[in-house]
Amino acid sequence: MSPTELLRAPFEKSLWKGRRVLILGLGQFPQGSGMSAAYQFAKLGADVRVTDLKSAKELGSNVRKLKAFKNVKFTLGKHLMKEIDWAELIVANPRVRPDAKELKRARKNGTPVTSDIALFLDRCPATVVAVTGTRGKSTTASLIAAILKACPKTVWLGGNILVSPLTFLSNVKSSDVVVLELSSWQCESLSKTQKAPTVSVITNLLHDHLNTYDGMDDYAEAKAQIFRHQQKDDVVVLNADDAYGKQWIKEAPSVVRTFGKAAKNDATIKNGWIQFGSQKIFDLRKLQLLGAHNEWNATIAALASRQAGAGLACIKKGLKTFQGLEHRLQLVAMKKGIRYVNDTCATTPDGVIAAMHALKRGADHLWLIMGGQDKQLDYTELGKAFKKQRTRLGVFLLPGTASEKIFEELTANQVAVERVEDLDQAVRRTASLAVKGDAVVLSPGAASFGQFKNEFERGATFIRLVRNIT
Repeated sequence: MSPTELLRAPFEKSLWKGRRVLILGLGQFPQGSGMSAAYQFAKLGADVRVTDLKSAKELGSNVRKLKAFKNVKFTLGKHLMKEIDWAELIVANPRVRPDAKELKRARKNGTPVTSDIALFLDRCPATVVAVTGTRGKSTTASLIAAILKACPKTVWLGGNILVSPLTFLSNVKSSDVVVLELSSWQCESLSKTQKAPTVSVITNLLHDHLNTYDGMDDYAEAKAQIFRHQQKDDVVVLNADDAYGKQWIKEAPSVVRTFGKAAKNDATIKNGWIQFGSQKIFDLRKLQLLGAHNEWNATIAALASRQAGAGLACIKKGLKTFQGLEHRLQLVAMKKGIRYVNDTCATTPDGVIAAMHALKRGADHLWLIMGGQDKQLDYTELGKAFKKQRTRLGVFLLPGTASEKIFEELTANQVAVERVEDLDQAVRRTASLAVKGDAVVLSPGAASFGQFKNEFERGATFIRLVRNIT
């Protein structure tokens, strides 16, 4: 088979047995991109080699599970160019950047490079709704899934929520709907697919991951891959209030549906209601999620679900019953009249501002645990937003390069800030100072690496520490 034919080949043992497949980046998640691809090709009888910069100990159960296959070999703690040269097909983990020397070598060799998302899309028989954006993509994707399940339809949810769609591909039927949450890194791989998502959604575009991309335009173009390769009958849902969204409306090759503040959009919010044009769809007082940003997430989900075939009754039921996600403004506990909220997925200044606005109404004093590693973000607006608030604020800063920038910005705006050694100390300090009517929220506004495996581990640690408070 030619490289192109190999990329599109059905997952049949007769076609893949003995084929040389390299998994570039296994990853630590049991159902993550690298692990799911490795397991898929191992079952097909391919000659699989797995390489990762982490050790076998760090990769834990993923390595142990794959060792059950005689056709899987490992190179751990490093990548070797001879394995790039050996491979007929390379499946790259989303975290492996396109300019990595290994991928440059693969391109020079003419070796096809793909991802679990691209492999899935080319073989999925069902309607696919894919969601990306800087903020709100997890909640929006989950809301869409909840609405479609209310139809009722068989719905599969995967992608950036730590579940590769390859884990359920063999069970998907043509009558089902698949909802994918995609990161910018996952979107980049969509240029390699023949089949784009049926419905693509971009919630918003804000400054993020600028430690990875060459500026906002580069980051925006990565996100735009979610709709760039759609067919004319596919649909893209875009933010008409976003600068990039306005440009993409003109460029999209598919049917465009818009949401935004103006009444002319396909979906908007007016007087506390989600509206499609002049038609009232859902009373937002019935939404169980906190914050104005979640009202927009619900609006986007309603519009996207409609494009995927959901009726109005399904939309109302799905929105009304959805209770939210872990790690996103998650109420962990109420102790002595103090609310403890886990918002670890707020890794940008905009996310922290949204959390503050969502929680300030019911809090006499808001105690924020912030800080971590820098993603080349600007915290100027965060300082200004904090200064404007009438709610009393106190901030505890975790160690990290972003924390230095946050400290400078907040102290310049007369916000009380205290540095702490770790999350344990931050929770103990807030618990000792907070009183009935206050809220304590982990809303870091920064990345977690260096202290935690990821933001989810950071959130889980916060939950454990809060529950141990006596």
